[in-house]
This record gives sequence, C-alpha cells and structure tokens, in this order.
Amino acid sequence: MPESDPDSLEQVAGQVEAIHEQFKKTKDGVTGVTGENPFGAIKRPDELEPGEHPSEGMVDALGTLRDGVHKQFDAAAELMTSTGGALRDAARALRETDDAARDSLTVRDGSLQV
Repeated sequence: MPESDPDSLEQVAGQVEAIHEQFKKTKDGVTGVTGENPFGAIKRPDELEPGEHPSEGMVDALGTLRDGVHKQFDAAAELMTSTGGALRDAARALRETDDAARDSLTVRDGSLQV
C-alpha cells in the first residue's frame, strides 16, 4: 500500500507558490514603449493621418502585445496559487484520513494476523 506524505505535498505547494512570485516579477519586466520611441518613424510622411506621430501604430501594437502578455502572466500566477492551495488541501486530507484511521483502529495482542 503506498504511503501518503503530506509533508512532501506541503513542500511542493510552497515551491509552486514561489513560482507565483516569479511570474509577478517577470511580468513587471514586460513593458511597452516608454520615453522616446525606439522605432522612430515607421510610416512614410504621406501615409500619416493629421496629427498622427509616424510610429504611433507601432507603439499601439506593442501596448496591445504587452497587455496580452501581462494577462497571460496573471493567469499563470493565479494557476500557481490555485495549484499550491490544492496541494495543501490534499496534504490536509491525507493527515485527516491518517488521524481518523489511527483513532478507529484497535489492535489487540494476537488478534490481528498479518
């Protein structure tokens, strides 16, 4: 019969939850264009709308990409939090089952042959 190891489950839960923090830190490193636009003029001057900066389209595209990447990082971080919680719940259930079995089992000297 396999042995349950709630302590190992809780250790893994802590490691999974630490991934949550790594996702949050990495997400902060994904930024859009700040300051001067590094792409310079993307459109030719005759293609510009009145008042449009030559590379606004690129800045907007990068902003949309950044927002999408941020959403993916947020979703992954939440998944890690949920996974950690599920592992902790499993560890608690194993402990409760072991405790209940210990309390319910009475072995009298010589009465149980294995």
